Amino acid sequence: MRNRIRHAGMASVAALIFLAGCEGESRVLTRPGNGQGQAQADDEGSPAARGGKIKLRPVIGKTTQDIRAAEPELRNGGAKIATMKVTAKDPITLQGNVYVTSIGRISVMKIQHALDLYYATNEKYPKDLKEFMEEIIQPNGIRLPTLPYYQEYAYDEKEHKLVILEYPDRKAQFQEQQDKELGRR
Repeated sequence: MRNRIRHAGMASVAALIFLAGCEGESRVLTRPGNGQGQAQADDEGSPAARGGKIKLRPVIGKTTQDIRAAEPELRNGGAKIATMKVTAKDPITLQGNVYVTSIGRISVMKIQHALDLYYATNEKYPKDLKEFMEEIIQPNGIRLPTLPYYQEYAYDEKEHKLVILEYPDRKAQFQEQQDKELGRR
């Protein structure tokens, strides 16, 4: 019995040592002039356009108040409204996809509640992003969980709701970079 306990204890210590070494390097993608750690758009100044390395921004335990206007991003920014469904099919990426999808859903519900309370008090919704930030986000001290490098929060002025935008080009560029680094191409 003692040997089993000792072996289980040694196995636990070995697992902790192994996992501590698996953390990897810190990944942050920054936009010039923005300390929020937001991803750069695919333009001439982005790392991908310059041939530089794209890095991820930290998301676990990080928050942001960076919210964009949805309409211009959908029209000109190469964005699309993200699905709120778990899309991963393999066990390796499933947990990350569930986490990202869950924080997105919770954030949207939290903001919708604040919008409903605002509407009940004022009998109108914020007319634009500026009013949304001044009347909903800032006075309530709302900080949203940071999304992955290929997603951003946006306020849809027509529908009066928070949406999550996804930038397929960012996602594809990083996947291509990873494929090269890991010898898959």
